[in-house]
Amino acid sequence: MRCCSSSDSALDEFLDGTLSPVRHARVSAHIAACDECTELLVELRVVDALLLGPRQLEPAPNFSFKVMADVRALPAPHVPRSRSIAIVSTYIVFAWAAIGAFLAFGGASARSAVAFLLGAATRFGSETQSLAAASGRLFGHRILDVTSAMGALLAVDLVGIALFVAGYLVVRARRAQTAGDSW
Repeated sequence: MRCCSSSDSALDEFLDGTLSPVRHARVSAHIAACDECTELLVELRVVDALLLGPRQLEPAPNFSFKVMADVRALPAPHVPRSRSIAIVSTYIVFAWAAIGAFLAFGGASARSAVAFLLGAATRFGSETQSLAAASGRLFGHRILDVTSAMGALLAVDLVGIALFVAGYLVVRARRAQTAGDSW
């Protein structure tokens, strides 16, 4: 048997016991004469023993305590701030800039768009007057009471929305603080 490079693949078969008797004798003789192959065979036997033997890994008894202590020692996580106001503000600035640019440089298209919008506003005004007249015929002398009730309902809705938003912001701030304290 030649030296080592040709016997690497034969060592696996030697360990598995799949070599013919003649080849088994040759590999045995080579292993006895070659220190390098002997060391490689020992390593392969160790690897085979590790792979064949079942292993059950158990965590240390105080594993959870150590992990939680490490977690508590970490700095508080960064809570990302809501960027919605910045996004909406940026959108409004760019939208108005685009509208201004369109009106400044749009030429005839811009003039026709402005004329259309003015016509729509005029139609809206006349339709609003028609609606007011129809409401007056529907409710008669009680129109002021109905208008007052609708205004009060709108005010209650606005106050409710403001309370909801304020409550949301307070709860969110407390949750962020609680999350920061628990770390």
